[in-house]
Amino acid sequence: MSTDVPRADERSRRRSLLMKQAQDGDREAYRALLEDVGPMIQAFLRKRVRDPDDLADAYQDALLSLHRARHSFDPGRAFEPWAFAIARNAATDQLRRRLTRLSHETVVEELPDVPAESAMEGGERLTQVLASLPPNQREAFEMLKIEGLSVEVAAERAGTTPGALKVRAHRAYKVLRALLGGER
Repeated sequence: MSTDVPRADERSRRRSLLMKQAQDGDREAYRALLEDVGPMIQAFLRKRVRDPDDLADAYQDALLSLHRARHSFDPGRAFEPWAFAIARNAATDQLRRRLTRLSHETVVEELPDVPAESAMEGGERLTQVLASLPPNQREAFEMLKIEGLSVEVAAERAGTTPGALKVRAHRAYKVLRALLGGER
């Protein structure tokens, strides 16, 4: 067991060095780092995300978040806790999106007698109404309600603050209610 500890420390130092080199613009070091930690992150996520499709999404989200946050890594610290925190957040976000999707689904014993044309017309109407929104409001609505992202993740992706994103989304909801006939 004592021989594993130095090897783990060695791997951690190597990963920290690779990330430092990646921060300095070394693409090969970054590629080597991702190839090294990819299986580790995937195994970590597999314990937290059961559905294979959700696992693939969480893995991609974790790598993308790792990429976006690479500037925040301190090369003087261990790489793994930083990477696992990112992966844990990706798993949590994926679970949140899954629960949001499931909360919108309704299981019925019999399919409703709705003509396919009506459903398609409703979808086309929604597409038209969404297209009429200003781009930043449409983006906020789509990220929060269609993709199921958290406000924090959506704000980061949009390049704005969570408060500003909430304002955009609220304005989008108000316009959508008015255009779809739900204004009270």
